[in-house]
Order: sequence, then C-alpha cells, then structure tokens
Amino acid sequence: MSTPEDRLDSKYGAAATTDQIEEQIERLTDADWMRLRKMAKANLWGIRFDDPDELINETFERLFTGGRIWNVGMAFIPWMRSAMKSIAHGIRNRNSVKLEALAGDLAADSDPGTAPDIFGSEGKTPLALALTEEARALAEVELAKIEAHFKGNQNVELVLMGIEDGMKPEEVREIGGMTMTQYETARKQLRRGLDKLFPARREK
Repeated sequence: MSTPEDRLDSKYGAAATTDQIEEQIERLTDADWMRLRKMAKANLWGIRFDDPDELINETFERLFTGGRIWNVGMAFIPWMRSAMKSIAHGIRNRNSVKLEALAGDLAADSDPGTAPDIFGSEGKTPLALALTEEARALAEVELAKIEAHFKGNQNVELVLMGIEDGMKPEEVREIGGMTMTQYETARKQLRRGLDKLFPARREK
C-alpha cells in the first residue's frame, strides 16, 4: 500500500486522480492494449493468473485503490509495465513462502526415508538453493540500480525491458514507437550507463 509521502508531487507531477486514471485508460489505443498484453504475458509465469488481461486488471485495481501510484507526467505504458512486473514478483514471493512452509510441514510429518523431495526434481541441496537465492538477490539489486540510473529515459527503459523480457528488437521498437536510430541510440546510452555503474565489466 502506498504511503502519504508517495502521493506528494514528484518530478513527474502530481499523483493521478481517479478521473485522470479513467481518462488515460479510455485513451489507450488497440496498439497500446496489444503492447500491454505482451508485457503482461511475459510476467505470468509462477503466478495465479493464466490470462494477460487478469494481470492488467489487477494492476488497474491497485491503481484505483491507491495500492499503486501513477504520476501524471509519467509515460503510462512503461509505468504499467513496471507496475505489472512488480505485482507479479510480489505474488511469486508470496507463493514461494507458502510452498516453503508446506514443504517444511510435509517433511516434518514424514519418515526420514520417505520424506518428499522438497528441493525439486533436480536434487538441489539446501546449500545449492541458498546460493541460487543469493545470486538472484544480487541480480535483483543490480537490476534495481540500473533501473534507477535510467529512470525517466523512456527509450532506454524500454530497451532494458526488452532485454529482461527476452523481446526481439523489432518488438521493443514497436512498443516504444522508436525508429531504428532512436533504438540504437538508446542501446548505446544503456551500454555507457552500464560501464559507469559497473566499471569492472569493461575489464572483462
């Protein structure tokens, strides 16, 4: 849930009112809806939704109820992409906690020799899982740093989104309405930004 501080005006302007949100949704074109569904589909794995529209509607609901804040100066489509990704990530985290608790209960109730394989079919040990989680956490911290660095640069944010979601360059250009020149410029800006954020990567 957003806090009162979240509703203060930012460099993107004031938090949108209900009327402004409704107007923005009504202005979405068929192409916009297609882009939103592509973005939502890329985030459906590991959550309870089967249809991209379900994740879109969940995001709209949180936007209307104050669970998410959209500032009127922010481009709506990239904001929706970020919000849907965040919501899906939160659902997956809650699911993981529930599964871990259930697995612990099952293991405690079983004989040692017949305890279910709660670490998956790949036979991963608790240590291996912990290392995997640590690597994922580190990657998420680095990604957050990258996204913060490029916040407000819509073209670079879209290129980054495409990389994260495994999209083709032409799909990214279509979603962002970018020319080839704009796309290549954004890629160069992304590379320069990464070199600045992570100097060690240039030495490899």
